[in-house]
Amino acid sequence: MIDNGFYIIKDEFFDMVDDKNLKKNKGQNRPHYYCVYYKDFYWMIPLSTQIEKYQSIIDKRLSNNQPCDILHIARLDNGKKSVFLIQDIFPITAMYIEREYTFFNKPYVLTSEKLIKQIKKKAKKIINLALSGVKLMPTQINVKSIIDKL
Repeated sequence: MIDNGFYIIKDEFFDMVDDKNLKKNKGQNRPHYYCVYYKDFYWMIPLSTQIEKYQSIIDKRLSNNQPCDILHIARLDNGKKSVFLIQDIFPITAMYIEREYTFFNKPYVLTSEKLIKQIKKKAKKIINLALSGVKLMPTQINVKSIIDKL
């Protein structure tokens, strides 16, 4: 596994973890899990194409003078806009990775250094808060429980 790559996760991970707040895997067919390596684990960030839905959340948070480290909208290397659902980040080990997500038969990775820095900064903040027991939202994934199971 490589940092900044995209992966497909095995269904058995979701069965083992059994956290109702994890995004559904869609039969090992949810290709957009972005990988960040931090604190001895690979951390996976689900992505979404529901730009308008998450843009309204970002706008609302910003208008209330709240930080918005939980989401990040960006144009990926394939030219498509996606939302990094940093709020839904979770740890995983390599044994639960089905395969790399490929684009034109090549492993798909994020190449923009600026975007990589932005995502990693937000991800590390959210990971540290979650590991400290801070609950950012009612539907937050229990990362401590996942780490114990791994």
